[in-house]
Amino acid sequence: MIFCYKEVSVCDLVRAGNFFAVARKQTTMKRPEDTQFNQQKLRGWQPTLTLNGLIAVFFIVGLLFVPLGVYLTVQSDNVKEFSVKYDSSDGLMDIPCSISEANVNGDCTIKFNFTEDVTGPFYVYYEISNFYQNHRRYVKSRSANQLMGRLLSYDEVYDDCFPLVENATNLLNPCGLIANSFFNDVITLTSSTTGSQQLDEDGIAWSADLDVKFKQVDGFVSIDVNNVGVSCADALGDGYSDCRSYTDPSDGQVYKYWYPDDSTVQYLYESYPDIVSPIEGVQNEHFVVWMRTAGLPYFRKLYGKIDADVTAGDSMTFNVATNFEVASFGGSKSLVLTTLAEFGGKNVALGRSYIVIGSISLFIGVLFFLKRTINPRPLGDIKSLDWR
Repeated sequence: MIFCYKEVSVCDLVRAGNFFAVARKQTTMKRPEDTQFNQQKLRGWQPTLTLNGLIAVFFIVGLLFVPLGVYLTVQSDNVKEFSVKYDSSDGLMDIPCSISEANVNGDCTIKFNFTEDVTGPFYVYYEISNFYQNHRRYVKSRSANQLMGRLLSYDEVYDDCFPLVENATNLLNPCGLIANSFFNDVITLTSSTTGSQQLDEDGIAWSADLDVKFKQVDGFVSIDVNNVGVSCADALGDGYSDCRSYTDPSDGQVYKYWYPDDSTVQYLYESYPDIVSPIEGVQNEHFVVWMRTAGLPYFRKLYGKIDADVTAGDSMTFNVATNFEVASFGGSKSLVLTTLAEFGGKNVALGRSYIVIGSISLFIGVLFFLKRTINPRPLGDIKSLDWR
């Protein structure tokens, strides 16, 4: 034991010794484990690029890419695609039904005649050109919280939905440019020589979007009833005396429904009554497909599916109620019928790209092989260096 009263220097030395001992102990405790990995002593490998290795790489790339490109090209050629442009701003005389104003509910008939046997199913797309869904202001003009069901005020959605938040009197729900430029042509399969086929419009949206990103507004209530004369109070309970009725045209089922703030908010089913029912609202699959914006000004979006095979001489006739106007932005609309292959729709460029890249690799590999055979150079031969 050391008593420190006047011998301050001795006490300082003792304390200093204790400090350095503790410091050494702490340093030892914090030191990484003495292994090759923890001490960063692993052996590295830096491959030497030799002519033989380079030739092998080029041949491997070529032998892989060329057959894959041929396979993709064959798959793309097996896809059968039929397209009819039915509205355009270029003034062509053979356009079936051009419109110059929006929401005119024009009537248009489009017929597809098949000159060869085609194995289905067919996928029905609408195709739009010169429409820039990738514009920054357009893409940002939406409220994710509102689409997920939150009942928000004007001030709460203004920044997200600018510049389209409300109409002349009511707040828009959903608001924003994307939701309120919704493609609202109604496409119907009216006849088909292949039999009583139907245009199936279910299952066209991504489940990740439909189940997570789009919900009916908080406070929405609906119930199906068997008796049309049932009152709202009987169907939904007290507090819903001003609810409304909706009859599903597909099965005749009657629904009673109620939306919060319906007198001051314009909901999607009120903006697009011919497409969106009040029961589904923003969960309408056509709307969900539209809300996934395209990256290019020329794009297609899935409208439905027809599970049928056709033979030469068969035909399909569609009726289109035209409401989506394209003349103002110099665009066009087309109806597309197509089959799909293992890798999706027709894509000629993908297979050709693989063939071109593989052929170039094989060509360069052959050149290097001839160089090595005709005029070989030993690896590391200093005689080939120019010291000047």
